[in-house]
Amino acid sequence: MAKIIRKLIFLSLIAIVAVVFYIYDAAVIPAEDVLLTNEQGQSQVTQCITQTSNAPLDRHGNLDVTTWNLYKQQSDGWDQTLKQLVERTDLLLLQEAQLSDELQSFVETQELYMLLARAFNFADEPIGVMNLTRDKALSSCVFRKAEPYINFPKSMLVSYYLLSDASQLLVVNIHSINFTFGIDEYLAQLSVVKQAMKDHQGPIVFAGDMNTWSDQRSAAIDEIVKAAGLVEAIPENDSRTTFFGHNLDHIFYRGLELVNAESIITASSDHNPVKAYFRLEKKYPVKAQSQQQDSAN
Repeated sequence: MAKIIRKLIFLSLIAIVAVVFYIYDAAVIPAEDVLLTNEQGQSQVTQCITQTSNAPLDRHGNLDVTTWNLYKQQSDGWDQTLKQLVERTDLLLLQEAQLSDELQSFVETQELYMLLARAFNFADEPIGVMNLTRDKALSSCVFRKAEPYINFPKSMLVSYYLLSDASQLLVVNIHSINFTFGIDEYLAQLSVVKQAMKDHQGPIVFAGDMNTWSDQRSAAIDEIVKAAGLVEAIPENDSRTTFFGHNLDHIFYRGLELVNAESIITASSDHNPVKAYFRLEKKYPVKAQSQQQDSAN
């Protein structure tokens, strides 16, 4: 019996080593940060893109935002779940999206505008965070941070979208680095987020798989969002994916009115999607406010 167990362990180790070698052999880590789009005549732009958009992201003041780690489309039913999310989402933020022929076909069939921050290529297919919307972003940039020990980068998109009240929505879609001791590298990746939110005066959505699986990581996120005046959209019936008792996926926001938030249980990924329903905050002209005060006096 002991010989059988030793043999099984030996074979398991061989299998693990073979998988690791396969992954490293099939993966290519580009030297440059590259932003991929499906805009006609503009297949890719190094790091940043700037465009003209005349259509607002929201629908008459309503803005539905979903974040979901797609798990590289490894689980059955991902396309059905994604289709359901697309049908009732204005801004879909994906992590671990692998731009396979199937996903490209899905994006085209649904007539979506895609932004993909390529982290690396696997089997000649780009993998990274992806924004899916009905209309183009005004601008977007990709940033990457390599995992310290395995060297595979995680990517992030910093984008700006036009809203119907003429303001611009800053959207940060992040897949945070995972395999670290301490949080120095984790904080280094977040420094880009911190600066972007500091420089922006309008509404913000900061969302994604933040890999907040420790108290230190959760505290680091909390410090950044509190400094920028963001709060979290927490589902009432919270079924978000957890690790070590911590939620991994988050939607933080500022300058929007939260109507509701939910987490959606699915077997088509190792993460459950998180969705927030927003309304644009009502803005009243200063002149109108002054007239009301004068009438009251």
